[in-house]
Amino acid sequence: MICVIRNLRGSLVLAMAFSLPAFAKCPVAEGTTVVVKAIGDLHVDTTGREASVDVQVDNKAVQVQENCRKDIVQFIGNAPDQMRSGAVWKIVAPKNVHLDLVTMAGSVIVGDVDGNAIIRTAGGSVTAGNIKGTAAIITQGGFIKSGNIGGNAELRSQGGTLEVGDIGGNAEFQTTAGIIRAGNVTGSVKAQGGRAITIRRAGEVQATTNAGDISIDDAGRINAKSGGGSITSRRVRGPFQGHTDSGDIRLDSAASWVEASTGTGNIFVRLVPDSLDGDLHMNLQAGVGNVTVHLPPRLRASIDAVVQRPAFQSDQIISEFPPVPAAPPVQALGPRGFYTATRSESLINGGGNKIVLHTGLGKINIRRN
Repeated sequence: MICVIRNLRGSLVLAMAFSLPAFAKCPVAEGTTVVVKAIGDLHVDTTGREASVDVQVDNKAVQVQENCRKDIVQFIGNAPDQMRSGAVWKIVAPKNVHLDLVTMAGSVIVGDVDGNAIIRTAGGSVTAGNIKGTAAIITQGGFIKSGNIGGNAELRSQGGTLEVGDIGGNAEFQTTAGIIRAGNVTGSVKAQGGRAITIRRAGEVQATTNAGDISIDDAGRINAKSGGGSITSRRVRGPFQGHTDSGDIRLDSAASWVEASTGTGNIFVRLVPDSLDGDLHMNLQAGVGNVTVHLPPRLRASIDAVVQRPAFQSDQIISEFPPVPAAPPVQALGPRGFYTATRSESLINGGGNKIVLHTGLGKINIRRN
């Protein structure tokens, strides 16, 4: 059957379209976009050496409509309405093409791709090799596992784990009930996970998880929130904002200002700025837990440390910097009447960056780097 198609410039072109029960084939060149709309599992072998795309379907109930054009080839599957799975599509293509794949129900397996890749499934897992271009991988239910991605990346799953290698651009991750794991991300990251989030290195990171740990080994800037897990970073090169309802917050090396709070857990921050001239303020708040900071000796800072419910006969604020004359006691109402909070104020090198350290029940340690 001959199909008449209007191209992007408005001129008419002829395209060959065939309805075949189990086999289809189109010639392709480097940069051709391969579009597949399938029903069932998709297995894409990108080691093909011929300048063509071959499609085989193992279920005779599926008919494949083939549309071969110069810049784009299409393979569209048609099947009875009651059929939503049970077919396996085997596709052989060279890896120097772009992929645009969608299946109504089934898993997707794709080899290495030199171009861009869009992969979508209404219900199944996705496994992909290295993708040199940009990538968007979306599943309504299942895990996503990919190698390195050269450009921007978008990975979304309604209930599965997302695992990806290095990413050469920006990244966006979202899963309602799974774990997120990523390697080095050149650009920024937006990550929303139902459970834990782990990122090796990135620029700016915005990470939110309902009930899991957030671990970012190295980042330019971090904004992290967890409903019930710890937040940790080995190195944050810019500002940090973090909150967890229940869990520790630990920054082994912070180069800029820090604002962190936890309902129940300890806070540890080591301030190691590249320059002492920038904004280096801190606001660390723990409901129940200890607060520990390590500060550069040459930092200009004004420290205000408060323990709201100090234990009896115990030093609750320990500082290696001399305090200024004692501030008036802070009064607060406790369950059995009034008690006096413990407060310590210190000026380092004449004062400067405001550092507020507060815990409801715990200890505060202020150390020199």
